[in-house]
Amino acid sequence: MKFTTAPSAVEPARDFPELLPHGRTAVRLHPRRGAPGTYDSHIGGPPLWPADEAWPDCAGHRDINGRAYPLPLVAVTQLTAADFPELRFPEGTDLVQLLWCPEWHDQPHPAGWGQACRLYWRRADAVTDPLAEPPDPEEHWDHGPDMIPRACVLHPERITDYPGGEELPPALAERFGAWLEERDLPDDLTTVPGHKLGGFMNWCTTDRPGALECGACRSPLELFLQFDTAEWRLGSWGPDGAPHRFRPLEERGREPVDGAEDPAREPVGMTVGRGGHGGLFVCATDPRHPASFFTQ
Repeated sequence: MKFTTAPSAVEPARDFPELLPHGRTAVRLHPRRGAPGTYDSHIGGPPLWPADEAWPDCAGHRDINGRAYPLPLVAVTQLTAADFPELRFPEGTDLVQLLWCPEWHDQPHPAGWGQACRLYWRRADAVTDPLAEPPDPEEHWDHGPDMIPRACVLHPERITDYPGGEELPPALAERFGAWLEERDLPDDLTTVPGHKLGGFMNWCTTDRPGALECGACRSPLELFLQFDTAEWRLGSWGPDGAPHRFRPLEERGREPVDGAEDPAREPVGMTVGRGGHGGLFVCATDPRHPASFFTQ
């Protein structure tokens, strides 16, 4: 199924051309609950994992006696080059998988959670004997942590994303904010919400770190994947009371409900941070370096 984002209240080329050089293509993933296959791009589905490769675990756990008690990581996302050609796949790879520990550790990398949040870059046709049954999170995480995703198929939509005020040049951010205020317009143009690939993250809870650097080589970090508690927010409206821009046009005929039981608004069923969003950042020089995760 195709999902479509409504036009913004702002048309940069017409209204604020100074923004145009700062735009960047992002991919709204539009996850919806389903039964993705092993070879598909998905969130929360079965990964194409070699049967002869040990499943990774998180060593940052202890039993009641204080002894090490490793727990298997959770398969979060799988993306293919066929579905996402804009991804920078390292040479010889066409598949990337994200696994993480669903319990919060210190963040970001190189603190503890960096060791429990791992990207695996593969060549799909090299996996000739896939693992038939990956570890079931329900068997190991009996207290139901918030960061275990439900299985979702993806419906990619390319969209132009713009940085928020902390990443725009200060004078430009000030002028754009004043322009919106004068016209009583919402900012529905910058930092696209929801689950997306690339683009810019909204640093609405904490300030953006002064130096977003790779812990391995000190190259700049760039947003790879954003995970969001909700695709769009209840009570958020555009100009003249229109539905929020990021509520897909194809789903506006149904009444939204609050909470993770709404498969359109909160399809993945994760509560990120305290009901906000989080971004997985990778090294701009080599995405195989350890990733960093920030929540808002």
